[in-house]
Amino acid sequence: MTDIVPDATFHRLLELLSSSGVPHRIHEHRETRTVEDAARNLSFPVDRLVKTIAFRTRNGDILLVALRGTRRVDYARLAALAGVNRRDLFSLSPEEVRDVTGVEPGSVSPVMPLDGAEVFIDEDVLSVTPTIYCGFGRPDRTLEIDAADLVRLSAGRVARFSR
Repeated sequence: MTDIVPDATFHRLLELLSSSGVPHRIHEHRETRTVEDAARNLSFPVDRLVKTIAFRTRNGDILLVALRGTRRVDYARLAALAGVNRRDLFSLSPEEVRDVTGVEPGSVSPVMPLDGAEVFIDEDVLSVTPTIYCGFGRPDRTLEIDAADLVRLSAGRVARFSR
């Protein structure tokens, strides 16, 4: 479990991104936690938003799952990719998101520095051009990055698991 230290995860994400040399932009904005909030509050095209949902398996493995904000997770496909039964896959509650990731719900990033977490990126994300917008450790910050760079930076496994 991670203790929430204000901005600690955000600063670790900034360091990771800075040292990677990957082109990116960090946007500052009003606090936004959901795709619906983003549609109301942000100037980003909603079809280019990528949300990251945190899951755990019955045996305690953590999965960070990135998919276009307008799509939904197909739990059966995701479970198969993770090598577990559908009944053994659970999305984290808001409290668990805070405990496990050290950030508020809506701020989870596919590049979170979480030891042992497996990252899955829906193949549909790679069709988003020219860049995607995703969470970055704070509800008032959004990362803009090329989808292929996100895959490399996160070491994510690309597969189809959305509908």
